[in-house]
Amino acid sequence: MIERSDTLLAEALLAEPEPQISKHDWWRGAIFYQIYLRSFRDSDGDGVGDLRGVIEKLDYLQELGIDGIWLSPFYLSPQQDFGYDVSDMRAIDPLFGTLEDLLELIEGSHHRGLRVLADFIPCHTSEEHRWFQESRSSRDGDKADWYVWADAAPDGTAPNNWLSSFGGTAWTWEPRRSQYYYHPFLACQPALNLRNEDTLQAVIDAMAYWRDIGIDGFRLDAVQCLCWDKALRSNPARLGNHDDIALGGGPNNPFASQDHLFDRDVPDSMVVIERLRKELTKDHPEFALIGELTDIDTSRLAVKYTGGNNRLHAVYDFDLIHKGQSIQRWIETLRVRTSFIKSGWMMNVMTNHDSERAVSNLTSFAQGAKERSEAAKLLLFLQATLKGGGFVFQGEELGLPQPHLDKDDLQDPWGINLYPDFAGRDGVRTPFPWSSKSKNGGFTEAEKPWLPVPRDHLDLAADRQVEDPSSVLSFFKDLQAWRRRNPFLRHGTEVIHSADTVPVIAFDRRALDGSKSLTFVANFSREVRFFPCRGSLVSFPHSSATMDCKGVHLPPLAFAALTVSRASDDTQCAANTS
Repeated sequence: MIERSDTLLAEALLAEPEPQISKHDWWRGAIFYQIYLRSFRDSDGDGVGDLRGVIEKLDYLQELGIDGIWLSPFYLSPQQDFGYDVSDMRAIDPLFGTLEDLLELIEGSHHRGLRVLADFIPCHTSEEHRWFQESRSSRDGDKADWYVWADAAPDGTAPNNWLSSFGGTAWTWEPRRSQYYYHPFLACQPALNLRNEDTLQAVIDAMAYWRDIGIDGFRLDAVQCLCWDKALRSNPARLGNHDDIALGGGPNNPFASQDHLFDRDVPDSMVVIERLRKELTKDHPEFALIGELTDIDTSRLAVKYTGGNNRLHAVYDFDLIHKGQSIQRWIETLRVRTSFIKSGWMMNVMTNHDSERAVSNLTSFAQGAKERSEAAKLLLFLQATLKGGGFVFQGEELGLPQPHLDKDDLQDPWGINLYPDFAGRDGVRTPFPWSSKSKNGGFTEAEKPWLPVPRDHLDLAADRQVEDPSSVLSFFKDLQAWRRRNPFLRHGTEVIHSADTVPVIAFDRRALDGSKSLTFVANFSREVRFFPCRGSLVSFPHSSATMDCKGVHLPPLAFAALTVSRASDDTQCAANTS
């Protein structure tokens, strides 16, 4: 057992101020809380969450110790893809409230020290958008070239073999123009032609509108789809396994059968990104652009999107979500990220609105409520200590598992299209359980919310966990407070240890000036594991690890932070034992 005085000394050294980072880099290493508006809190009793519901819970969000929030789309939309099909980029859908509500939310967040990111969809609109209505009506109108149109192949079929992420062809016939239009997702989401200067400027103007009313930055949807191959070349067949790149929709989604060389991540995307960065930040250097990147080898390509000072500030991907069930592959992914990211920046994401909940998806070996709780803490520990900061999806601070929904409850068009091979995204989107004994878990007073509140989530409701010092929620708050006391974790370097330690993940974090460093270890096993090293444990929230002169003993699903010493074995044994 280590001496308490050694622990306090280590903590004091680590808590020294980090060298000053530019105020414009406030986003670097930040922890954002993702709010899926439809499911966070319903203030008006219609069964759907809204902006005023978020306002009601701003104190809860502040108490979490996060740096900011990310709001899912609140723009006017027919809601065929629940807000990711926008019919007016400058209007708030009445389903979610009013502009006054948003302004109050921004002001309340800023008053509490929270930044606000808004979701923005630059690659496509709803088919109901007035731009598309004009574009589809004629080949000669002012907006004829605002979307991606192509003539049919000689046999009348689609121009090429491109597929939608949701399954099936990515082309839909429009008889009024006698042409096909391109949609990388649903047919109701036609792709914008951002090579057209007028189109791109209109999108930039819409983004600037929200920036100027107080939004601190954007999470940009699907930036791998900003452009496409101008020659419309067909994608080649994908060889080998289809699971080494994060692709959604289950094993029978034909999208995974292609190498997406010509409909994803094409070179001209960088031109668009550089234009967005230039126009939105030239007079607002603090404004942040963080892009969602998927369907490609993001660990190696993220630096292309974020390197230097003229592209995105950061990206996040699905690699940790989709590769987490193999700890060895996860370590390999982390090592690749560290090797390739260089001057770029990636955020850590374990769950979002398009995936399963992390405690079910990444730790299928956790059985029962107790193990599930420990597994949830383990994942949150990693997210807070790996380089990058990250996005924490609502309910992850409660350790919510992925629920089962009956087919009749499904709302997600992706899940409905691919059922039963893929259950869709509704499970992760179920309403937030605020109160274990209230109607609909305290989410809404409506008789029926838009998605059901899972019964097993009620036992994990926020009101039950807030008073329990051993709960996942209490751990999350303690974790964020500890992280704030060690600010070098926001910006410091990272070295991932080799996969030889599986099922233990180990990595080093070091201050930029080299003055401070920590080693973190996490046991992804239901058995006690030993990690050999010489050093001192650092007091860490809820950690049950112990240490002797030979190394760290990690109980099942346990984690630890330590300072590593290069002293001789005899000296170290004397320091670490009592």
